[in-house]
Amino acid sequence: MSKAVHLMPGAIDGALSELRRVLGAERVITDRAELEFHSQDVYRSGELPAALIRPTSTTQLAEALRAIAPARLPVVPRGGGMSYTDGYLPKSPGSIMVDLLAMDRIETVDAEDCFVTVQCGATWKSLFEALAPHGVRTPYYGPLSGLRSSVGGALSQGSIFLGSGRYGPVAESVIGLDVVTVDGRVLQLGSHANKNGKPFFRQFGPDTLGMFLSDCGALGIKTRATFRLIRPQPEARFLSFSFRDPGALFAAMADVARADVISEQFGFDPGLQAVRMKRTSLAADAKALGAVVKSAGGVLKGLKEGAKVVMAGRNFLEEGTFSIHLSLDGLDAADADAKAAIVRRIMSAQGTEVENTVPKVMRANPFAEVNSMLGPGGERWVPVHGTVPFSKALSMYQACEAVFARHAEAMQRFDIDRGYLMCTVGGSGTLLEPVLYWPDARLGFHERVLDAGYLAKLPSFPPNPEAAAAVAELRGDLATAFMEQGAVSFQIGKFYRYQEGLEPTAAGLLRELKSLLDPDSRMNPGALGL
Repeated sequence: MSKAVHLMPGAIDGALSELRRVLGAERVITDRAELEFHSQDVYRSGELPAALIRPTSTTQLAEALRAIAPARLPVVPRGGGMSYTDGYLPKSPGSIMVDLLAMDRIETVDAEDCFVTVQCGATWKSLFEALAPHGVRTPYYGPLSGLRSSVGGALSQGSIFLGSGRYGPVAESVIGLDVVTVDGRVLQLGSHANKNGKPFFRQFGPDTLGMFLSDCGALGIKTRATFRLIRPQPEARFLSFSFRDPGALFAAMADVARADVISEQFGFDPGLQAVRMKRTSLAADAKALGAVVKSAGGVLKGLKEGAKVVMAGRNFLEEGTFSIHLSLDGLDAADADAKAAIVRRIMSAQGTEVENTVPKVMRANPFAEVNSMLGPGGERWVPVHGTVPFSKALSMYQACEAVFARHAEAMQRFDIDRGYLMCTVGGSGTLLEPVLYWPDARLGFHERVLDAGYLAKLPSFPPNPEAAAAVAELRGDLATAFMEQGAVSFQIGKFYRYQEGLEPTAAGLLRELKSLLDPDSRMNPGALGL
């Protein structure tokens, strides 16, 4: 449980004066509209902070936090703002929010020794594009929101998707980290701890770096990170299959993951599949087609691939079926074809191969606009998720279905819709992500972050507090079901039942670490349930 923060008289005014001295007045934001936007996430609003600061370096941030330490104000780090679990929403009045997005430099690209060092405010899209001319990328190379999501946000929240089918979550790609604690100390961890050499290797004695990953900013603020680099394999193949039975789907996904031949593997239930088919417009189809042609390599090959997308249209997935979409990469055509043959053998046992439009378009345009944060009819959207061992995927799905059955009356009354995203995470397990849609007013967050042209085409809704309350209860019950099944969640924030799912000794060690680094519980109070 987080401790109550008691502010001393004049603490805020004194802290703001110190911050302006250290950072300059232009980097200390107190405009109410800006504070309101930055204290919202995809789902809801938090307490209004006293100020938002925008440091440009680790040294500057450390000096700023040292300067305001005597005031004992809460400090809340914020990355790209794509959270939906209260990860950066202030819980306490008088908080100082730290916006890292001005710290966005790619500092070192060392393709020979296979590492890149980047400031944690950089987006995944900018990092990917900076590495492309060098013929390298990070193994995990971003979430679907990578157009806006920051490197530090993903490391704090935990993140999967692009590259995760083979290389796992973001934590498995990072090898070095700089962290600034609430009192302004700078910790150099992992490969950054090697003062006499390059930051090329994570293990340098005890793995202290790992303790600061997926902490949701509860232990410190990540400012610089080093990732290992790989050379992408040049031949890509894309496959899609439909299934009628979820048990057969989960079994096939697990067999493919264990075969270690795919880069991404993700699927939709009939509900989410229908949403995706409704969402896509002809304009979006044309934009995606252009990306497919460009990415295919060679004019003739690109035109052929583009023609396949056009011919497939959006009716290749039969209504009421589950679908699974796979991307795989090979050293050459023979290697890629051999991997594709393994996937076909496994998937075709109980599934039916369909057009591969979905994974092809996603690979061609991996960092699209984040317009899916509203439904195709303008509905509000929020997900819940958990990762379980392969053997428990079906029972976890059934547990979620049982939650929906208990809430069926309220879902019907308030027009709450749902669907599932499913994917595998390396060779470790299956992630299930139920998503909820309901008619409700947009937040200022949506108005500012989503594409203006897309928003203009959507209807809007008035505030719907009864539906919102029903969604909150349903969402909480889903989180409880994941916790009770032993699921592992990313983006823990202040939402998931994290402390309830911890072994007592693990919970105790975490509290001791928090007390050591942040004895007054000022760093993002409430994150991880601390």
